[in-house]
Amino acid sequence: MWEQEWEQLLSSKDFKVSLVKFELIEIDSTIKISGEEFDISSLNYLLNILKKIQSKHNNKNIKITGNFNSKLLLNLLLKNKNFEKIDKVLYLFQEISKIIQESKIIFTSEIKGIAKGPALEIALACNFIKASNDVMFYLHQDNLGIMPFFGTAQRLSRLIGYSETLKAFLIDKTLNYEKCLMLDLINHNTDNVIKIKNNKTFWDQTFTNTFIFYNSKVHSQYKNQITQYNALLSTIFESCICDYEAGPEIEKRWLKWLINTEYLDGIKAK
Repeated sequence: MWEQEWEQLLSSKDFKVSLVKFELIEIDSTIKISGEEFDISSLNYLLNILKKIQSKHNNKNIKITGNFNSKLLLNLLLKNKNFEKIDKVLYLFQEISKIIQESKIIFTSEIKGIAKGPALEIALACNFIKASNDVMFYLHQDNLGIMPFFGTAQRLSRLIGYSETLKAFLIDKTLNYEKCLMLDLINHNTDNVIKIKNNKTFWDQTFTNTFIFYNSKVHSQYKNQITQYNALLSTIFESCICDYEAGPEIEKRWLKWLINTEYLDGIKAK
């Protein structure tokens, strides 16, 4: 079983990590995140907490606090291109996102400082994002040779628009406090889940021209050598023109294509 291989890797003396833990503080209706590295057990634990909350009718509002500066342990996930592991992780994140977005409970993430990786994915799935003025969203998975494949691309496309999403992922790689405020992404009174459901993208000439522009810009700069940009552009494009519910399958398909390319052989997560 690959789960046993995973446990052996984590227990190795040469493999030092700060695994993410989730604590449900029921008296404060809060889920607290600690640690930095997400693994399968982290995702399973969060999913169990969310299911527990769902089963109780007295929880109307849940806050998510703590450390949003995170990353996913990709080493074993990508080892030997084992798609069983990849499907497992994607399934867990899709279940987590589905519970948060479809629940009658209102989820609010409260972020201070840097937010990136899986914890940022969780924040973007929430109904509201409350952020301090030092907040910085990092959208730099492509720098690691990978793409955001837990929903960020399709959510942002609907929350801030496809043009701003392409610029954030491909050019800026970050969204600071002022930019997030301007885009109405944080500290607002409109439910993000409602915004996502109500957003409709029209496939017109402006839409086409925008993707042509960013496609040309990326290819001219990197000479088509950065494979993850192709996967990211395609994911955002397809997510925009398809129903939102199709997004997870689109991401999964392009992730598998990306991992199957020769470029990712031997990749090591940073």
